Amino acid sequence: MSEMSREDLLDVVRRVWTERDPVPEGLVARMQAAAATAGLDLDLELMLLVERSEELVGARGTATAYTLRFEYDGTQLLLRVDGDGDGCRVDGWLTPAVPMTVRALTVRGDRREWVTTVSERGRFELPDLPSGLVRLRLEPDDATVPALGTPAFEI
Repeated sequence: MSEMSREDLLDVVRRVWTERDPVPEGLVARMQAAAATAGLDLDLELMLLVERSEELVGARGTATAYTLRFEYDGTQLLLRVDGDGDGCRVDGWLTPAVPMTVRALTVRGDRREWVTTVSERGRFELPDLPSGLVRLRLEPDDATVPALGTPAFEI
């Protein structure tokens, strides 16, 4: 049996993949439509979760509290999440403090949105968020600065 060249081997893999597992008809168009209706911005800069810490709330309480810290290119975001199973409060601190709008977006279900602004001291709050997966989108008032976003996190 002779050895196949790299190109020949890749061609065989490509043909088998195309024949055995083709891209479903209309998948690309459906994904583009879903991304457009979800309000995704391809220019969004994704912050990275750099720390998560749990906090003790009380001996008998069912509430949970934790902090998350995100960073991106010199911008830091600290979040304190307090929840009781029915809903949550998120307090945030942004450094450097820059005028911006913060949007909390649900990731699953009906795709709801809550909006607040960052104070001159870099603080904001979102007092009545439902439990579940959310992500934050931070939109600077200066349109020349790209928006920042957090990965989805559970509250």
